[in-house]
Amino acid sequence: MKITVTEDQAPLDYDQDQVAQQYQEAKQQLWRSRIEEPSLMRLIGDLRGKRVIDAACGEGYFTRRLRQAGAAEVVGFDISERMIELARSQEAHDPLGIAYRVEDARTVVPQQSFDLVVSAWLLVHAQTREELQEFCDGIASRLRPGGRFVTLTTNPDVYFFRPRPDYRKYGFEMTLAEHVKGGAPIRFTMHLEKADLEIVNYYLPLTEYQEAFRRAGFRDFQLHPLHLAPDPAGRDDRADWEDFLKNPIMILFDCVKAE
Repeated sequence: MKITVTEDQAPLDYDQDQVAQQYQEAKQQLWRSRIEEPSLMRLIGDLRGKRVIDAACGEGYFTRRLRQAGAAEVVGFDISERMIELARSQEAHDPLGIAYRVEDARTVVPQQSFDLVVSAWLLVHAQTREELQEFCDGIASRLRPGGRFVTLTTNPDVYFFRPRPDYRKYGFEMTLAEHVKGGAPIRFTMHLEKADLEIVNYYLPLTEYQEAFRRAGFRDFQLHPLHLAPDPAGRDDRADWEDFLKNPIMILFDCVKAE
């Protein structure tokens, strides 16, 4: 079975129970633990004493990691009620002192004073520069002056990879629109144990990201390379990941809210 979102359909509804659970299952694919998680956590760095928000936290995968890594306070929020239910269920089973709430990252809130906002796969939902600006403004309102934003998002350059790589050996496929333009879909089909899950992200050029964060009051916008964690079994398997690392589906960047 395959859950599909075509170009003229609404975005995937993460409040559907099946979709939320499949998204949770997709977090267990090997590239997540070998590249996604170590890359993001390495960029985040020392969390001791920090007040942290995980924006668009989903079922709380990275939220838990932030707390386990030493953050003094962690709040996770997501627009999906079902995702927050899953996160709260995990918190009830294994309490870490994390607060979860249903919230839209685009909402500008009364000035908060968090040290760090982290998001994985949040900005991929912006189809226009106006929507992207809403996300950036919402993030800025949650940070103290000098606070940092760290994110992982879809690599806009996937539209320009030549030849286009085959990612099936990593557990997913990528499908692109015929013509690249702002808001063009980037579809990922995750091959899971019982069903395929198709997730739709959207293309905006990197310059749009840089400009949106500048307008939101951020500075020091920097891109960072991905990091491959060592094989748990001790094998030298870097060659197995060469296609992924040379043609990365995601980029990491951070920026700082101006003081």
